[in-house]
Amino acid sequence: MRNSEGRMRTTRMLLLFGIPFATLCLVLVGCNFPYNMYFLMPEDKDPAECKRLASEDGKKEVKVVLWTYMALDTREEFIQADRYLALKLAEEIHRLSEENSEKVTVIKPNLVEQYKSRHPNWQTLDPETVGHDFHADYVIDLEIDKLSLYERGANQQIYRGQAQILVSVLDMKHPDDIKSKEFNDRYPVEARGDMTPFDVTPTSFREKFLEHAAKRLAFFFVDHKRRTERVMMDD
Repeated sequence: MRNSEGRMRTTRMLLLFGIPFATLCLVLVGCNFPYNMYFLMPEDKDPAECKRLASEDGKKEVKVVLWTYMALDTREEFIQADRYLALKLAEEIHRLSEENSEKVTVIKPNLVEQYKSRHPNWQTLDPETVGHDFHADYVIDLEIDKLSLYERGANQQIYRGQAQILVSVLDMKHPDDIKSKEFNDRYPVEARGDMTPFDVTPTSFREKFLEHAAKRLAFFFVDHKRRTERVMMDD
């Protein structure tokens, strides 16, 4: 008799809580079950693609200088593009590092520009000298080899931002061990469709493109969630 009553209570509990819970799960994941379950799963992280900036335990503060140089003839639409890219990259490194509870401080890009103004020969300065002057742990050298806004052969009627940047990271503790990697970006990718001057002004598109590049570039230096990378790639 007691066993029968116990089974009845168990059945009532399943009816009261099991079915509503299952219904809630179906509502949350919707029709696209595999895709939405991905967002309910614990997040994995991919390692920094070039050089992780944070200390081993993430608790020690690390100071970083972003040193940009445009190795090309600057067209009007890309005047000071290197400064805007550095600004957005600094913001993104800061954001991702905070998510990881890591102490990474990027020297404000405007202070770096002031430093360049005081050194007319800044393009010939050794990165180690720059790092020493800023008391930095790392100097990230960004040599911008290619920037373009438009799809080739489209007579400036289709936007297709393209960037090619040589990234070099100098560790001030090991100045002879420089990590280098080429960065390439296209925005938007063809699968996302085309953007035209009828959709957005060249200035606005330039900002969107450089912000996208900065987000992707930050993955070079900070461990990042795979979800973050997947969502950002679809922007």
